[in-house]
Amino acid sequence: LWFTGLSGAGKSTLAAAVEDALVAAGHHTYLLDGDRVRQGLNADLGFGELDRRENLRRIGEVARTLAAAGLIVLVACIAPSAADRARTRDAGFDVHLTKPV
Repeated sequence: LWFTGLSGAGKSTLAAAVEDALVAAGHHTYLLDGDRVRQGLNADLGFGELDRRENLRRIGEVARTLAAAGLIVLVACIAPSAADRARTRDAGFDVHLTKPV
């Protein structure tokens, strides 16, 4: 499940709540938070259009790998462009937009 929205929209909070419910129900999950991924795996990327696209591509690849290992993967990250969200959907991810609270 891919949660996206503007900064402060509640993506991470919502994804964490969903993850807690899934874990409580006995499911194996992993939450990829965009901010944390940017500090580690994607620390070499900036915030220009190409780097943002690469950031999402890398997150998608990690999510796909974890899902292939049997985990329910929740991704919470900013994807400001409609084209990026469409690419994510086309790659087989469910994209759930969150509104600012």
